Amino acid sequence: MAEDTDKDSKTEDPTGKRLSDAREKGQVINSREVSTAFVFLAATLLFFFQGKQLWQDLQQHMRFFFGGALQEDMTPFGLVKLLEESIATVLLELAPFFAGFLLLGIAASAIQHGFLLSWEPIIPNFSKINPLSGLARMFSLRSLVELIKSTLKIAVISYAVYWAMKDDVDQLMQLSSGSVEGFVTTLGEESMAILRVVTGTFLAIALLDYGYQRFHYNDELRMTKQEIKDEQKQMEGDPLIKGRIRQIQRELARRRMMEEVPKADVVITNPTHFATALLYKQGEMRAPVVTAKGRGEIAARIRAIAQEKGVPIVENPPLARTLYKEVELGHPIPQDLFKAVAEVLAYVYSLRRHTVRRSA
Repeated sequence: MAEDTDKDSKTEDPTGKRLSDAREKGQVINSREVSTAFVFLAATLLFFFQGKQLWQDLQQHMRFFFGGALQEDMTPFGLVKLLEESIATVLLELAPFFAGFLLLGIAASAIQHGFLLSWEPIIPNFSKINPLSGLARMFSLRSLVELIKSTLKIAVISYAVYWAMKDDVDQLMQLSSGSVEGFVTTLGEESMAILRVVTGTFLAIALLDYGYQRFHYNDELRMTKQEIKDEQKQMEGDPLIKGRIRQIQRELARRRMMEEVPKADVVITNPTHFATALLYKQGEMRAPVVTAKGRGEIAARIRAIAQEKGVPIVENPPLARTLYKEVELGHPIPQDLFKAVAEVLAYVYSLRRHTVRRSA
């Protein structure tokens, strides 16, 4: 009951990360019927293009085996040797077919889910050998569906084979009384007819099964709204934690900025709302640089530090607002502010020289 409730709550399509994680664990769309259909398709094509040569070789081998070889050496040793040679000949003839089947089987898997190497499915999972879990899987809906599919598949293929052979039963019954050539020829024709029908049937079954497997795969990976939120938090970080990190970063940046105020040549103010600290090292800097700026409480803090450290404070509301709004922290002032800032610095330098003379 709890599982049904949990299933009902999974209303969202799987995210890209969910699909990627499942793939890393070896959980992919995989229809065995597609692989089987590809193997039968390969067999049909190979027999269509190479079957004639195969039957001719088989005829020749059967003539040799039944026509003369058995008459030459009837000892046990001779029979074993003849049997070994016969098996080797047949395997050699069928080797290209088996290789084609193998390649098509690999291609069928690659077409469904690409090339995948994952050790997850073969790692022992002790929960799977739990008797209770095994019984639950045995009587699950998926097991019932697989049983119905297998039964229907056997029934459909059996009928397809019957349909392909029903008109040739009498001819097949008379093969034992005919020649070797007639036996092999008729056997080849009937085999090809059956193979075509079975291949077509398997292709239809594979198409239906792949659609079912795709639906089942996506249904199994569906997520709840909470799972999507948790995944976003995991990927992007908890909003509360991210907010706290940004706050700490701002505080550290502000602290470093305040440490630059005592080094400034002048602090230009609004006088209360804005404050901007400027530093200019003649010969080292192309233009004065904004080393600290702020408004409201930060502006008040800049003014307080400037007063404490003896940095000149100049009230120039238009210039203070322009510097705050247009010049980034750590950047030099633009050329259109050179004149206004130069006048302020000239005033500060003259004030500094006057103070030095008085102290002297």
